[in-house]
Amino acid sequence: MSIAIMSQLFKAHLGSTNRKMLAVRLADFADDDGKGIWPTVGRLAQETELSERSVQRILAEFVEEGLLVVVRKGGSKPGEATRYDFNMAALARLKVPKTASDGCHGVTHDTVSPVTTATSMGDTDDADGCHRDTQTVIEPPKEPSEREDAREGDLKDQDDPSKFGKRVKALEMGMANNPWPGAIASSTTWALQQFEKLTPEERRLAEERRDSYLAECKAQKVKNVALGVYLRDKKFLDVSPLAGKVQAPSTKIPVAPFGPVWAGIRALALLDGAEPVEVPLDVRDRIHQTFETLMRTSEARARSYVGGKGIEVGAGGELIFPHDFDQAEHRRRVIENGFPRVNELHSQAKNRDRSSADARFEVLTNLCEPVPVGSDLFESWRSYHEDASWPFVPDPGSMPVIYFPKGGPERLHHFETAARAALRQERSNDHAA
Repeated sequence: MSIAIMSQLFKAHLGSTNRKMLAVRLADFADDDGKGIWPTVGRLAQETELSERSVQRILAEFVEEGLLVVVRKGGSKPGEATRYDFNMAALARLKVPKTASDGCHGVTHDTVSPVTTATSMGDTDDADGCHRDTQTVIEPPKEPSEREDAREGDLKDQDDPSKFGKRVKALEMGMANNPWPGAIASSTTWALQQFEKLTPEERRLAEERRDSYLAECKAQKVKNVALGVYLRDKKFLDVSPLAGKVQAPSTKIPVAPFGPVWAGIRALALLDGAEPVEVPLDVRDRIHQTFETLMRTSEARARSYVGGKGIEVGAGGELIFPHDFDQAEHRRRVIENGFPRVNELHSQAKNRDRSSADARFEVLTNLCEPVPVGSDLFESWRSYHEDASWPFVPDPGSMPVIYFPKGGPERLHHFETAARAALRQERSNDHAA
């Protein structure tokens, strides 16, 4: 999700509410470079409450206008979406309408400079002034005190509008595995608009009392309102301040397959090393027996079986083992059976199942990065796994990126140091709490 692009689109003039709603939803999928947008038309229609035809029409308009770039056309197989990127140059050229709240100078608060002897027209260099009055003088406010002004400035710095989207997402998902009931079917864009209308103090209370509000609804056996309504009607003001001490109902977070937390846990499991794996002393005899059994039903299957182990079949049907067979067999067994936690993560990824992990593992998110499948960096990771006798990631299918530790294999040591230190700190914080 790119908060910067989302904020820019909120301020831009896009021609209609539907176009702005769809553009902002697309920004929710993009990274800060405007890349990585591939939701289906059906999903966009459902989440923006537009018809699929409207979504298709607006997407085509954005492409024609140059705001979106088609990276890869979808539709070659069922469920495959077209991938888009934002054209950052076109995004920067979008017009930003001036609002009344901005004042005549495009900024808020007192915006007209006092008249001086150097200029008889104020700060506009216009004989009529921007209000069609000359020599407009606005005296600086006497109150609040300078100390209060400084405090207000500090609050504004903390209440950065560019972070509102991320804060609303946090309200939707919660700090642990406790998403806002019904959030998946409600409009994030509308909730964000309600959040923007609150004062800084009201936003803080809305975040602080989120879990308490949901807990009270559950305790009273009443259905909670939608997140946007919670913000619009300021339901958080009805929650007792003492209720803010209520603990979150869960300390688990979801782990998406091939995502950053998944990649971080996987990398640490590999760095922990393989569990002991034994190669049976009679392994060659077992291979002979299996080969002979398969030969009775299918010679092709029998040859394929031993060929997969690097074993050749002689002219007389005897098996010819390579000179490094024992080492290769041990390596194969280590890859297949030496990393049970990694194999568990791989199995979940193959089935596209979401698992869960302790909330403290969320710190791994910032230590991993998306790597395009098939890129030089992706192949560099493959080679590193082969050299280390590690199992490589399963087939990602149509997924364009997979997360790995930041910086590539050469910075894996830095990842391990930072990850283990962060996890130790999180565990200490949990115990202290």
